Amino acid sequence: MGELIRILAVARGQWLWMAGGILLGIFVIVANSLLMAVSGWFITAMAVAGVTKVSFNFFAPSAAIRALAISRTVGRYGERLVTHGAALRVLAELRVWLFRRLEPLSPGVLERYSSGDLVGRLRADVDAMENLYVRIIAPLCAGTLSIVISTLFVAWWCRSAAASLLVFLGIAGLLLPLIARRLAERPGRKSVELAGELRTLVTDGLQGGAELLLLGAVDQHVERVDEVSRALVAEQENLAGGAAFNVAGGVASAGLGVAAVLLCGAAAVANLTLTGPHLVMLLLFSAAAFEAAGGMPGALQLFPAARESARRIGELSSSPLPVPDPAMPVPVTGDWGVVMRGVSFSYEPSRPVLHDFDLEVPSGGKVALVGPSGAGKSTVAELLLRFREYEGSITLGGTELRRHAGDDLRRLIAVSPQRPHLFNTTIRENILLARPGATTEELRDVLVAAALDVWVAGLPDGVETVVGEGGSAVSGGEARRIALARALLKDAPLLILDEPTEGLDATTEKRVIEQLRNYVRGRSLLLITHRPACLALADTVVEMG
Repeated sequence: MGELIRILAVARGQWLWMAGGILLGIFVIVANSLLMAVSGWFITAMAVAGVTKVSFNFFAPSAAIRALAISRTVGRYGERLVTHGAALRVLAELRVWLFRRLEPLSPGVLERYSSGDLVGRLRADVDAMENLYVRIIAPLCAGTLSIVISTLFVAWWCRSAAASLLVFLGIAGLLLPLIARRLAERPGRKSVELAGELRTLVTDGLQGGAELLLLGAVDQHVERVDEVSRALVAEQENLAGGAAFNVAGGVASAGLGVAAVLLCGAAAVANLTLTGPHLVMLLLFSAAAFEAAGGMPGALQLFPAARESARRIGELSSSPLPVPDPAMPVPVTGDWGVVMRGVSFSYEPSRPVLHDFDLEVPSGGKVALVGPSGAGKSTVAELLLRFREYEGSITLGGTELRRHAGDDLRRLIAVSPQRPHLFNTTIRENILLARPGATTEELRDVLVAAALDVWVAGLPDGVETVVGEGGSAVSGGEARRIALARALLKDAPLLILDEPTEGLDATTEKRVIEQLRNYVRGRSLLLITHRPACLALADTVVEMG
């Protein structure tokens, strides 16, 4: 329940819209019930007046019927407009809030989740929160208040009929919802879990389709997808069975409720405390009043699934920051010298990656890190970027990194990672991410510096060429050079290059190094490489391993 309350707290700016939708829902139920009541009374009273030859003013009730019919129609439209508007506004706020919560968790926390699971929580679980208001909160609130209003209206004419109506409205609006919630508890929770697992399997299967084909494991993966899919269908069938029980129970409650009102009302007519037209009015009003309880079983049936989606969102969003910022951050100075003393780091306590590691990159200096894979070269870059916490001391310009805000540090460091991510857009847009306001001349300069100018010039669309999902439309070397151009365009005083020439032929590598030698002049450079040719960029070489 706490997760749902937290979700509602995020959307507190939309509470007026949500309250408006609930009030309009009550208005529609009351208008519809009164329309049926007045119509029944009017027809019956007209018949009685015709038999008894008594004059009857039909203008007022006929005008009331028209007004109620128009009110019901307009109210129904308004209720749909406001409730769905509120739900969409809540989803918009929730998506932005969740993305802002997730962004600082990268990469230290998000790497624990598969991409399919993350996409499921960001899309399907957030979209499921639309049900929280439209199909759970609004029906429960509107139904409960409408039941109270309906009971009071009937009690005004006949208390025994009101008591009978309240019993069956209670069965339809309270007992059946509680049973529905109990029936849906396990399948609702399990269906959300299985849906998330299915999304993960399908996403991983599509992303790793080539490997599955090469390994002959396609059938095995398909079998696993089919197994999870069948389990999901089974849980959804259980939910559908519960829904069928609710519908049948609601219809039965409505029929028995109207019959009970008829018996009580007939006794009141026999005792001359209620007229015939009024009895018909109460019967039609009572039948229409069960609309108030109609959505309540379904609302509580959806509750477990919504709570599980909220739990999955809350689990992700409440993850502690891997590297919290200091309470009183110190501004970054203009000295870009990096000193690491006695630095230790491990992903697992039993397997340290760095142990009492020392490194010095003077301001304006060029240092290369070399060594075998797994020696911790890329980890050094992640520590400098404050992506991970460390033991020991790392200073920038003489100030401990822990005293700086992470965003302030990253704003002044440009990085070309070993495995860069390219967005599914053009070469131009991928490079301009580093500095959207860069001029065409500055873009051309970094294309030359990354040895991309000749290749780009040969493309039919030039820099407007789309690189595909994750850079799938370009080679690994081209993707790495696009990321290099992006890092250079940032024009930061501290540059970290992680295997910048990996995947390049010797001629292209030589050209990239020649261009970089001029471009990094005056900047601090930390170069991570195992390519001997790249060492020409460094003043100092530090071997790790």
